Amino acid sequence: MKWTDDDNFMRGAVPMTKAEVRILTVAALELVPGQRFLDIGAGTGSISVAAAASGCTVDACECHPEALGLIVENAKAFDVSIDILAGKAPDVLSETAYDRIFIGGSKGRLDDILGYCHGHLTSGGIVCGNFVTPANAVRFREFLKARGYLWTFRYIAVSREDRFGMLRAENGVFMVKGQKP
Repeated sequence: MKWTDDDNFMRGAVPMTKAEVRILTVAALELVPGQRFLDIGAGTGSISVAAAASGCTVDACECHPEALGLIVENAKAFDVSIDILAGKAPDVLSETAYDRIFIGGSKGRLDDILGYCHGHLTSGGIVCGNFVTPANAVRFREFLKARGYLWTFRYIAVSREDRFGMLRAENGVFMVKGQKP
């Protein structure tokens, strides 16, 4: 299930982590059954679904009303369990400790979210974020460096063939990953 095509997800007008980036993100998160997983800015829930299908206990935080409904629909379609935290992070997040955290969106609250992640990520845990703006990716990297995380910084560019045989570029994504000391 982890490697399913984008067409298998309900999307509406909500942004979704595309298949190629989703595969790399799930690999970077090094998911193991039984882990506690938090998806911040979950969108359609495609990363949450992959984590739940991998055997993780999943909390998905999302504030967009249409996206909340899509997470429910996609969880049902893939027969996985996802606990939904409706509202903006970190306001609606609990004091739960997580083994893995994914940041898919921040709604302008990246600094607050990073502080939450650092305080609620277990030792040795992994936090990974996908960003469309270099400024947010660099802020995340600097946050990780300042706290002694092992980190990686990547830019992922994907092109797909259209019906005319031409390659069309998808939006590039900066993927930043950190492992807490």
